Amino acid sequence: MLTTIEFLSKPQQECLAELTQKIVQAVQPEKIVCYGARISHYQEWGCFLDKSGYKDDFHPSFDLLIISPVEEKRDGHDIAQIAEQKCVPPLSLCCISHKINSVNDALIAGQPFFCSLYHKGILLYDAGRTALNDPGNPEKGKLKKDMAQSHWTRWYGLAQYFLKGAADSLTYGRPDLTVFMLHQAVEHTCIALIRVFTGYRPNTHNLLRLLTIIENFSPMLICVFPCITKEEMELFKILQKAYSDSRYKDVYDISADKVAVLTERVKELQAIAESLYMERIVSYSETQEPHLPLVANDTK
Repeated sequence: MLTTIEFLSKPQQECLAELTQKIVQAVQPEKIVCYGARISHYQEWGCFLDKSGYKDDFHPSFDLLIISPVEEKRDGHDIAQIAEQKCVPPLSLCCISHKINSVNDALIAGQPFFCSLYHKGILLYDAGRTALNDPGNPEKGKLKKDMAQSHWTRWYGLAQYFLKGAADSLTYGRPDLTVFMLHQAVEHTCIALIRVFTGYRPNTHNLLRLLTIIENFSPMLICVFPCITKEEMELFKILQKAYSDSRYKDVYDISADKVAVLTERVKELQAIAESLYMERIVSYSETQEPHLPLVANDTK
């Protein structure tokens, strides 16, 4: 496992170190591993800005695996949420959390997500109480093309059925079921992409969390729901809460216009997801090493 992020500047590394310290104090983890970082560089000049009229700032985002000790009583979702609350804008954070015994079992089993983090992740903190199991050969835990295709067929296949179910529910005059189905279409599309790209299987119905995890390898899906205006935030909130509201509210009202907009957004999201999937599958073919004897497809 690596211990430094070479491309981060000194101020950015100091920012990450300070954040790590806050998380350690809040959740007392066994280890913290960084598996993604995105730095948006922001420059601005204007006659009416303070001082020199020039601003040069950075907005960092980090993806962390928080490994908790075996005796930890709190749920992984709770630990992730506590950690994320320690970051202050413009810094943003996406955390997932698992116990050390679960991570070690996953490493021994060769699960691609955890093996990739073992070999390429950045160790930010180590309590030194329990070592991680060495999964051995890096090739053992690599996500294979056929495995990625299987994940996609399973999860995106369900996502397509949910989108079709949303259209059917609307024809029966059930907008509540329509929005629930749209939520499920987005959830399963996200799960499909996350499994194809990382091998990780998330266990949450929270659409914002799923879309944030996807930012680790693509910013395109979250742009479908930009949430930069009050109206956009309201629209996404309807979809986000549909999993529970549509089933448990005694009265569930939603306008036909909003249902139509949400349906188009989900169609757009699935179209982007299909494009990302195809690019990923092509990349598997490009990186595949040729083996003798060659067959016709190998020579093209």
